[in-house]
Amino acid sequence: MISEEELIRRCKEHDRSAQKMLFEKYANKMMAVCMRYCKNQEDAKDLLQDGYYKVLTSIKSFKGNSKIDTWMTRIFINLALNRNRIGRNKYSHYEFDTKFEKADYDGEPISEDIEAKIVIKALNELPEIYKTVLNMYAIDGLSHKEIAKQLGISEGSSKSRLSRGRSMLNAKLKRKK
Repeated sequence: MISEEELIRRCKEHDRSAQKMLFEKYANKMMAVCMRYCKNQEDAKDLLQDGYYKVLTSIKSFKGNSKIDTWMTRIFINLALNRNRIGRNKYSHYEFDTKFEKADYDGEPISEDIEAKIVIKALNELPEIYKTVLNMYAIDGLSHKEIAKQLGISEGSSKSRLSRGRSMLNAKLKRKK
């Protein structure tokens, strides 16, 4: 097995075997990122392919200031957000339905042993504006300031969407128990 530095160096030199090794090493992790931002597996596979193309065509700009998988994850997230941004108008009709805020969720914590499949399915049922902010904040660890900048919204909107998204997700998970 070659070192990560050597793998990156060889990828920068367009070594096909190194590119394949990079793909194989991180495909599962990047697919998980794609699944969080896509409604279905086919869209996630398309995003995975587009993301790896972008990684391989941009790898010369990788400076090594972070881990390669962290850098790659940012590329995949940005591609997913750009895809959503292109179709932004189709999501603008969603308004928060207050019935999700309290009526369906009585404040009891959701069981810790819910299967990941169930959580992902419930997350994918959320309107895109809430799903995206939940992913960026809770899973990708971005701040509201970073989310606001990426999505072109205010920090307050980011906080509001996170709160509403959590309420809706908790309500959906409670119903699936």
